[in-house]
Amino acid sequence: MSWRFGVLVSGLLLSPAAADAEPARAALAAGGWGLHSTEPHELGLQLEIRPGVRWWWIRPTAGLLQSTEGTQFWFAGFLLEIPIAWGVTLSPGLAPGIRTLNGQRNLGSALLFKSSVELAAPVTPGLRVLMSFAHVSNGKLATPNPGIEMLLLGFEVDLE
Repeated sequence: MSWRFGVLVSGLLLSPAAADAEPARAALAAGGWGLHSTEPHELGLQLEIRPGVRWWWIRPTAGLLQSTEGTQFWFAGFLLEIPIAWGVTLSPGLAPGIRTLNGQRNLGSALLFKSSVELAAPVTPGLRVLMSFAHVSNGKLATPNPGIEMLLLGFEVDLE
């Protein structure tokens, strides 16, 4: 019975009817890296590529997150783009990735996970402003597991 469910779900997710074509997008955001009062406040810069395909509300994403304290994190995951009103979207996301440069903070592992929530609103056709809150940690796969929070502001542009 369970293999049939797996075949059904796989068929639905991979079917051409389920995938909606949209313009590919690039998002650039910058802001606070380290929001707790007990940690140093640095600058974080994030660049994301969002391919021009999505399944229902799920859009794949991949990108780079760089902080001024030295941490570099490459990730790939998904955003769940939930339409609200007037073109505004609320997008929770999850993206595992690899830390390729160690910064001053010990995040406990090279394998990290970024969980986020983003609010985006259209400004003009092909341009959206966004605000994103994210948490990056090793997901308790190693110790220590301090994690880091960030609040980023930026924009998203259509690439097509």
